[in-house]
Amino acid sequence: MNELTRREVLAAIGIAAAGTIASCTGPTTEVKSQRAWDDLSRQLHGSLLRPGQPQFDEIATPRNLRFAATMPQAVALCENAADVVAAVRWARNTNTVFAIRGGGHNYARASSSSGILICTRPMNAATVDGNLLRVGAGVRNADLAALLPHSGGGRLLLPGGNCPGVGVAGLTLGGGIGPNAPWAGLTADRLRKVTMVTAAGDIVTASSTENPDLLWGLRGGAGGNFGVVTDLEYELVEVPTSPVTTAELTITGRDAAVAVALGFQALRADAERTATGNLYLGHTEHSVEAVLTAQLLAPEKKARDMLAPILAIPGMRAEIVERTWWDAYGWYVTPPSPAYSFWDRSLYAERYLSGDALSDALDVVARFPGAGGPERYGAMGLYGWVGGAVSDVRPDASAYVHRDARILVEVSAGWSTPEHPTLPATGIPDDIRDWEKELWATLLPHTTGHSYQNFPDPELQDWASAYYGANLGRLSELKKTWDPGDVFTYPQSVPRAE
Repeated sequence: MNELTRREVLAAIGIAAAGTIASCTGPTTEVKSQRAWDDLSRQLHGSLLRPGQPQFDEIATPRNLRFAATMPQAVALCENAADVVAAVRWARNTNTVFAIRGGGHNYARASSSSGILICTRPMNAATVDGNLLRVGAGVRNADLAALLPHSGGGRLLLPGGNCPGVGVAGLTLGGGIGPNAPWAGLTADRLRKVTMVTAAGDIVTASSTENPDLLWGLRGGAGGNFGVVTDLEYELVEVPTSPVTTAELTITGRDAAVAVALGFQALRADAERTATGNLYLGHTEHSVEAVLTAQLLAPEKKARDMLAPILAIPGMRAEIVERTWWDAYGWYVTPPSPAYSFWDRSLYAERYLSGDALSDALDVVARFPGAGGPERYGAMGLYGWVGGAVSDVRPDASAYVHRDARILVEVSAGWSTPEHPTLPATGIPDDIRDWEKELWATLLPHTTGHSYQNFPDPELQDWASAYYGANLGRLSELKKTWDPGDVFTYPQSVPRAE
């Protein structure tokens, strides 16, 4: 793997929500005969990829190379819901383990399988009709970035993440935080209708009038728990008409980083719906670096006034630009980064972190064991992609329960991938594991203990409660209703009610 640049690291540490529909397992991983694969191939409008064919490695290799040893025997490239029906029924009839992968990626091994990978990436059509957006399950953020701006004259937006490679379906199904959430709400909040293939191979619709309980669960219950989503419909929101100011503020030093974090939280508290951003707090060779990427729904002069306390910190380097809305939207998009091995964890906090808590956490950040390769990094992030319009919705109004959060904290580490990855996952280096566990333990008392389900963490204890809180019981009942045979099962899938 090539060395990650700082810009690629900022893109990779979780700044975008994971965008893959999750996966399902079955009873066996035995190798299928060519006759069996030929039978499936004949049923598909799309194509069936086998190892050695073009695109196979690109599509089959997981985003997180910790899980690179788990590769499928075939990839079914589905072009429509009928293809998904055929692939699901074939997998069940032949006793083949399978996983579902949408347009994007998954942080854990929920979208990997040693059997067949059912991929909806070819279903990437997206259309706008009035204020309604209709997309296939293979659409990514990059597709919407090309569709909605209309050469800068577009007036409608689907709020979501800022990573072009994230799949819109997976983003939505886990909730969908992003830089515009404080004023426009979650991606899931804009969802109005879903088409889904069940374990029985039936095609069903979920909306406010048809299977409304299912729609409730698909708004934050994470992907692949109830079936395979193939099509989604959203009600778009109007973009701001006033100028937008973007800012990238950078500073080095532990005390300065604490001051930036306190200033960022104060800015969010004072202007929760108009000032958003994410703060990267990373290890450097001898210190800590803070990089604040912010978007303010205000002209530059007012934005500078809002940022004044942070700009006054000695040593601050700033790039502040007033832009049109779509220019600011494009500026916030992160560049693609290569696949690599990483461990990301997240914690929601309903109160902003104190100076003492931040100081203790940054002491741990500064001790990151960076020696051992250029791909190594360790960081924590503070994300202001919560609150505001997100909190306008009750925690029980959708499966996404984290409505009262004021900040999302992320703990991240990355390292080089061995030449020969091991099953089921390549181990986390011991020194990085110890460092991340210490940072997690330092932050945990200052948070709710809840985690973002679109940042799945295979090491998380009591993950079901952490992801779904008080909504877990209803989700488990929904699982029992829509997947009574527990066909759609993967690490950390919603447990079925007994």
